[in-house]
Amino acid sequence: MRYIGFDREEEAEQWARQKLNLPAAPDFFRAAAAVDGDGQFVCVVVMTNFTPRNVDLNIVIEKQKMTPKATIEMFNGIFGFLFDKLGAARVTGLLRGKNAESRRITEHFGFKREGIMRKAFADDDLHVYGFLAEEYHAHTWRRG
Repeated sequence: MRYIGFDREEEAEQWARQKLNLPAAPDFFRAAAAVDGDGQFVCVVVMTNFTPRNVDLNIVIEKQKMTPKATIEMFNGIFGFLFDKLGAARVTGLLRGKNAESRRITEHFGFKREGIMRKAFADDDLHVYGFLAEEYHAHTWRRG
């Protein structure tokens, strides 16, 4: 796995949108990615709804292709960009309730569940997670 950051950004956003079954690209986004040895996407993080304090994240991971070390490298790149370069105070993760594995990984990386939007989808709830800049800087996983 190789973190490629914002290279192939539009292609990465389209791949993630297809995996998430989202109909259209947001008006403004950034998409960072990691690829395997064949150049196929294994992880894409789409960042939207930028404000001076917050950025929303949508994450797609091909978990069978991602190692723990690669995941840490990817998220250090993303969070370093958001917190250290852009100066965001927090990031927000939005996850489907039925996706227990994604919620587990999100919590492992230090996100705190802040609420549940009941029936946000016809067939599911939406879980809202937050991760603060100071939590990122204090978290042990970021040091590899």
